[in-house]
Amino acid sequence: MSLLRDGYLSMEELREYRRLPSKERFAQGPVAVLECCQEIPCNPCENACPFGAIHVGSPITNLPWLDEAKCTGCGTCIAHCSGLAIFVVDKTYGKDEACVSFPHEYLPLPVKGQQVKAVDRTGTAVCDATVVRVVNAKKADHTPVVTLAVPREFADTVRGMKRLDGYEEAADPDSCIVCRCEEITAGEIREAIAQGAGTVAEVKRRTRAGMGLCQGRTCSRIITRMIAQERQMPASGIGQDTARPPVKPVPLSAYLED
Repeated sequence: MSLLRDGYLSMEELREYRRLPSKERFAQGPVAVLECCQEIPCNPCENACPFGAIHVGSPITNLPWLDEAKCTGCGTCIAHCSGLAIFVVDKTYGKDEACVSFPHEYLPLPVKGQQVKAVDRTGTAVCDATVVRVVNAKKADHTPVVTLAVPREFADTVRGMKRLDGYEEAADPDSCIVCRCEEITAGEIREAIAQGAGTVAEVKRRTRAGMGLCQGRTCSRIITRMIAQERQMPASGIGQDTARPPVKPVPLSAYLED
């Protein structure tokens, strides 16, 4: 419910869905934390792990689960998660510090040794932090991974950092991507609204926003707010999107008689 209401999971839900590694594994060193609880057709994390520590299996809508014994905390999976829901936490980094690695798709990037403000899942600043490293590999497809050293008591809380000052605002805000799956921009959505789309479903039909792998789970709330803003009406009065069940290809033999 927290995911639907607030856009992120509560600690209670993370424990309920077994999204957190065990205390014993945390005590051994860096380990991946899979904060994904959406049963959608998605498995880049499984294919990205070089040690076979992440499993989705069949059907592809299974939640990913972590084999703690195989995970080395290398962080390769972080940039490959389409939902930006994987982190690496090292509670053994120092006597009083822990390290948290996370995806950071904002410019300018921080640099090693820089002091920044670490934020929690809500985007609220919770503590000061030091940048340990920044990895911006070409194979990560424009998803840099930042690692922060934070006070150990914030290891389970910190999941990002405040965007740095000095960035240039986009010359055209309409170029911002709203639907990551279909790469639909804010400008395309506003144009659809101007042409008469008054619900999320109508925007979907005009632009394909929400037709991707996540079936609008990521962008539908944003589109709802955009419609409310453009039409100057409460978001509660806007019709909800209609999600389709996930599908997957099947072999031709499934349709043939024995």
